[in-house]
Amino acid sequence: MKVNSLYVSVKDRPRALNLYQNIIFEREPYLETDRFVFFNIEGFLFGLFDSTVTGEKVQYGNNTVPTIEVNDVDSLYERLIKVGLKTILPLQEVNGTKIFQVEDTESNILEFYQWI
Repeated sequence: MKVNSLYVSVKDRPRALNLYQNIIFEREPYLETDRFVFFNIEGFLFGLFDSTVTGEKVQYGNNTVPTIEVNDVDSLYERLIKVGLKTILPLQEVNGTKIFQVEDTESNILEFYQWI
């Protein structure tokens, strides 16, 4: 078994796309359709789902928390706080990692970590 993708629901696709493309992942999308935008992160596809296209009812927020390993957690934390994302869990050391959680522009909680 292999999990190779995950997507979060977004309320405002252009706003979410700007955040993920220009601030979080700093890369162009890998694939875009009328309802999805996917970013290829070292072979794992992280997607944004626009439920307005299908009229599907979704719950935004902490129903799924993607955990993303990064190379420089300190600079990413500063960059995300600087653009005004809400801190859920401040940057701290936990079990051999530096970790933090923020809420994205669509009310989804994201967790980022770096091994110490």
